Amino acid sequence: MTGPKQSLTALALAAQQGDKAALSRLAAEMVPFVRQLAAKYKSVLLDSDDLFQEGMLGLLAAVRSFSEQGGASFRTYAAVCVKNRIVSALRETHGVQLVPLDERMPDGAQSPEEAQLLRDACAMLLQSIRERLSAREQTVLHLFLNGLSYREIAQRTGMSPKAVDSALQRARRKLRG
Repeated sequence: MTGPKQSLTALALAAQQGDKAALSRLAAEMVPFVRQLAAKYKSVLLDSDDLFQEGMLGLLAAVRSFSEQGGASFRTYAAVCVKNRIVSALRETHGVQLVPLDERMPDGAQSPEEAQLLRDACAMLLQSIRERLSAREQTVLHLFLNGLSYREIAQRTGMSPKAVDSALQRARRKLRG
């Protein structure tokens, strides 16, 4: 079981060993970071959710291929993997080679079977988030991860900014647990 102060590197190593709770916690910790990296790229053909999804696939690839022997922290290593995945998706979309999302092999996958395992892990992670959070928490988290301020979220949902803050705090606790 993962501890409350476990580092990203320790979580990544535990996830590599099949610890699903560590993978879930690591992803929850990294979602805002991946969303932030994805937001730096603009595309006519790929919206922010597509870029975020590509970034999450890059994160999963980073978990699978990370090694402490490389000398970098997991966060640094993951940033490179996430950025490379997003840039690759943009190149494929805007270049001559267009590949449907469900046929694209995730970074780090050596075979179609491994690619499917990575996709399944991502789907499992998203399902875990759906199961742990209430509909209200999911809505508030989605809007927050799309860059809206507390005030903007409050206006869209009819909640007070304090209620938005409370919902985000509950979501964070649930996802860390």
